[in-house]
Amino acid sequence: MMLQSISKKKIYFYLLLLLLLSSTFNFNIISKFKNLNLISNINIVGLSEKEKNILEKNLEIFLNKNIFLISREEVKKIINKNTFLDNYNVAKILPSKLLISINKTEFIGNTILDGKNFYIGKNGKLTEMFLVEKEYNLPQVFGNFQVNEFLKLQNILNVNGFNLDKINKYYYYKSNRWDIENNDNIILKLPSNDIEKSLKSYRYLLEKKYIEPGQLIDLRVKNKIILTNEKK
Repeated sequence: MMLQSISKKKIYFYLLLLLLLSSTFNFNIISKFKNLNLISNINIVGLSEKEKNILEKNLEIFLNKNIFLISREEVKKIINKNTFLDNYNVAKILPSKLLISINKTEFIGNTILDGKNFYIGKNGKLTEMFLVEKEYNLPQVFGNFQVNEFLKLQNILNVNGFNLDKINKYYYYKSNRWDIENNDNIILKLPSNDIEKSLKSYRYLLEKKYIEPGQLIDLRVKNKIILTNEKK
């Protein structure tokens, strides 16, 4: 019995020693692996120099990290913080490079919120103007509106044959309705409901040439159109 007890102790000792050696060996391998394939270059394609610099600064946290230990989701999470971007692709180029191909969002208007100037993006986000290198001549949008509501309005106008490039100003009201002003100084007062129906009536008048530059067209009352040269 005594010999059997000593043998068991030896077995436990050797097993423990083997485990320690194995752990140390594995730790060394992991440490060496982490120090291989470190990201040294992040190449961004599709942006202006100013915009590229902004994104590069955001992505600096990935420099000198193992390319295999960084997920694309981590990179995308950082990229998505930049509101002026739309779609993009992240590729790992071995041994140590990230290649990011990006398309900017299309800007469709500008607005002022809390004293700051913003571009309105087709991606549904607002981007402060100072972040964008190029200046855009876009319609001004007034009021405390939700971007998705503005996008919805533009889609309705587009479907109904409006040339959005001819619209200079949009006005949003708390009653959840819009006025639009085009480059002929025509102001169109839209209802809060059944916008498409009222737009068909407006188009009919336009085709019959009943509408002149500088007029105000009030479509707020159901089944009625009010034309006036006096703007209120």
